[in-house]
Amino acid sequence: MKSLKNLATRWFNNWLDKRQPKARVVTLTQKIIYILPSRFGLWYILLLILLYLLGTNYQNNLILLMSYMLVSVLLLALTLAWRNLHNITVSCAPVLSAYAEETLMVPVTLQAPLPRQQLQCYFYHQQQPAFTDNSQQIMVPLITERRGYFSLPRLTVHSYYPFGLFNCKSMLNLDYHYWVFPKPLATDAINSLGENSGNKNQLADDYDTIRSYQSGDSLKLMLWKRLARDPTSPVVKHAPSSPQPEPDWITIPAVSGAALEVALSKACYLMLQLEQRGKPYGLRINKKSVDPSCGQQHLERCLREMALC
Repeated sequence: MKSLKNLATRWFNNWLDKRQPKARVVTLTQKIIYILPSRFGLWYILLLILLYLLGTNYQNNLILLMSYMLVSVLLLALTLAWRNLHNITVSCAPVLSAYAEETLMVPVTLQAPLPRQQLQCYFYHQQQPAFTDNSQQIMVPLITERRGYFSLPRLTVHSYYPFGLFNCKSMLNLDYHYWVFPKPLATDAINSLGENSGNKNQLADDYDTIRSYQSGDSLKLMLWKRLARDPTSPVVKHAPSSPQPEPDWITIPAVSGAALEVALSKACYLMLQLEQRGKPYGLRINKKSVDPSCGQQHLERCLREMALC
């Protein structure tokens, strides 16, 4: 039974791909708009059938007139539902990223020549709709489960406008991808990294507190006691130079399974902390290494390496 369901799902997705191949920008046309009666619409159609049968059976013209009027309302709702979605242009942001188990808010842009009513957007198999208020951009939630680089799932744009009789929808295959980085996990390793770097810098400060006398140096900085012992080598105090911070290396151990996920989560936390402090850091992972640096681009590169590990 499960195999049949998977086979039907695969066939349905292939059928949708043929009708609307992947594209960055999609305009809703008659070919990719699908209209089905809602639950309320099915009861409405059943009522129409019963009224028509009663009117013909008892030859009651008033009941027949009522049934014809309800049919005209049904056809009007069908036309308005189609026009509400027709000719809408849909696109979204090119670069998307989030951390595992977070909700990624995807900015979706809807452009139409005329105002549209009661539109809802959600991603396939994720029933968390975002409602529009005639704005051009809405934020559609996307739940992320595991790290990696994924294609954006199908975006469903649908509406029950005008009377709730029909569910008019379009399932769009947008050619966009998104990154899911490891979930940060707090660790105490950042303290040991900071202490080691501090010890290295302190040693450098102690080493550079004095230097040889140079022409133009203030006599107030002269070490007179040392000059009395060795008149041939005068030295002066000076402001210690600010040494460049020693880069920290973040190494991912050669493990797999749950241990790898924990290691990646801790490494992600360390990177964010070091980046916040403005300290350079490098990454060693899968016999590859990323040279130490800092900045948003360097952080993105390291996080993407860990996402694909």
